[in-house]
Amino acid sequence: MKREGQSFCLKSAVDDSERRFAGWIFPVFLGFLFACGTNAASMASIPFNKLSFYEQWALFSALFCVTFRYGFVLLQKISVEATGEKEENKDESVGKSSKGFVKHFVGWFSFEHQKSWKSKMRDGMRIFMLWLPYILLLYPGIMYWDTGDQVAQFFGISVFGQKPGQIWDHHPFFDTYLYGAFLWLSHAVTGSYIIGIFLHALVQSALTGLVIACWLSYLKERGLQRVPLKVCTMFLCFFPVFPIMFASMSKDITHVVFFLAWSLMFMRLVDSRLEKFKDPRFLIGFFVLSLCAAMSKKIGLYIIALSLLLLIVGKFKARLKAIAIGVTIILYLIVNVALPNCYYKQAHIVPGSAQAALAMPIELLGRAAHAYPDDVSNKEKDSVDSYLIYTWGQVSEQYNPYIADPVTGYKLREGASTSDFLKTWLKIGLRHPMTYVNGFFCLESGWITFTGTSELKQPQKPYKHYPVQMDVMTTTSVNPDTFGKLAPSTIETESQGLVKNIIDVLRSVPVLNLLMYIALWASVVPAFLAYVLWRRRRTSVTLNGLLQFVPYYLSVILLFVYPVSLEISGGHGNPTRYMFHTLLFAPMMIGMVLSLIRRENQCE
Repeated sequence: MKREGQSFCLKSAVDDSERRFAGWIFPVFLGFLFACGTNAASMASIPFNKLSFYEQWALFSALFCVTFRYGFVLLQKISVEATGEKEENKDESVGKSSKGFVKHFVGWFSFEHQKSWKSKMRDGMRIFMLWLPYILLLYPGIMYWDTGDQVAQFFGISVFGQKPGQIWDHHPFFDTYLYGAFLWLSHAVTGSYIIGIFLHALVQSALTGLVIACWLSYLKERGLQRVPLKVCTMFLCFFPVFPIMFASMSKDITHVVFFLAWSLMFMRLVDSRLEKFKDPRFLIGFFVLSLCAAMSKKIGLYIIALSLLLLIVGKFKARLKAIAIGVTIILYLIVNVALPNCYYKQAHIVPGSAQAALAMPIELLGRAAHAYPDDVSNKEKDSVDSYLIYTWGQVSEQYNPYIADPVTGYKLREGASTSDFLKTWLKIGLRHPMTYVNGFFCLESGWITFTGTSELKQPQKPYKHYPVQMDVMTTTSVNPDTFGKLAPSTIETESQGLVKNIIDVLRSVPVLNLLMYIALWASVVPAFLAYVLWRRRRTSVTLNGLLQFVPYYLSVILLFVYPVSLEISGGHGNPTRYMFHTLLFAPMMIGMVLSLIRRENQCE
């Protein structure tokens, strides 16, 4: 009996797997984005009126067409070979046939990928132990500049212009409490705040290792075979970016841990056709993880809410869809209504400004003000001046094509009309649409380019191109006027310098350095997976199956609303932490696609 939501494997189904140019729209559209992103990241403008732009588009399209074509063939080959393997139901965890200490030691690190919690705990511990050398070398861990400001607020230090004892929810108060708890406990027990940073790194890495072990077990349940499963496992265990990032204290990394666990529960929920909602333990656990993921990062609420609401289009029972809608509504009311109105005042939490959600529109308006400072009516100027913290003239002067913070000012004027501002924004955009287009691609160019400028400012001729790669922090950097009063930034230690050298090698060695390019994970891999899913749409991909990819793709799409994307050494924002989830999810999503193709091959 075939389960609903899976492929029916009909021989008569139309399949385009043998068509050489099937799905060409994906690499061609990606080529267009890269042509735009490359020019925007290097020159802060896109030469739509020059032949060179269309030459770049053609070259990028050809590159991605070839890459996607042979990547698809490779996935097909891996799935076919894996399907032909003889299944062996053996436990690889202990290495029963091992002889000698070395083999026994290696056998201990052989992953099990079994369903039992004991097996998952052991696999999680294996991942943690393989990450531990990096965590020790990075002692006491890594604290970002804005995280230091968050924690300083927890201990009553005035930050962001707030009164002492107040916590500004521009950075989620949930994270502020979480990090503050680690540091408070550390100081209470040892008299040192630094130990708390290290304790946080250990706990976060251990929990993440367990979540990844659960994911790998789930992929095996779906039918992912031994070789691709081992490749995924090895990549997650040995790629040094993972342990370094999980040794970091940052809201983006904390959110990734919760979001990764929530996504796994979402996968199982869809697999069960939402029947797991009937299990009270699952429902409570799912809601708690939803709440943690939503409260650890503002954008997390919207990813989770949209993912749950899109379950409406799936082939599920109506009453189970109603539960999904109910969870979404309750989650929204708690995060955006109950907490701000009933808890914030008592806890001395100052609500964050709406400017974070409007950073992109404000940045585009800033480009128009910079390019056409006099093309604005008095009414439009008044609308802008009464809404933004800066005036029209100040926005024009402070515009930076690669970061939105200089024009947003981190807050809006109180009592301003958002609707009036958006009407003005739309009117100006209709007068200068290409200015908005250029502004958008400049701000988000880091996700869709392999090269760009080396500074966060208007580039000048001759334009220089630098690789846009992940720049992973290996030392703590805090504001001396905030958290620096409690625990000053330390000079890079020899061991931290060693880790930095490892990253520098990865960034510079040919072929290996491909793994360090931000665009590979932020746009190329998502586009390639969409290409594969499209080509298998009539044989192995169903509507319910596509819904499982929704959280991943929403998180990728929402990268394009961030206020900065270009990774520049020593610059602001550190976009590596913004796109890190795309790197972490990539092996999981590739495993999901491979398991779909294998199911099809088994049916055939």
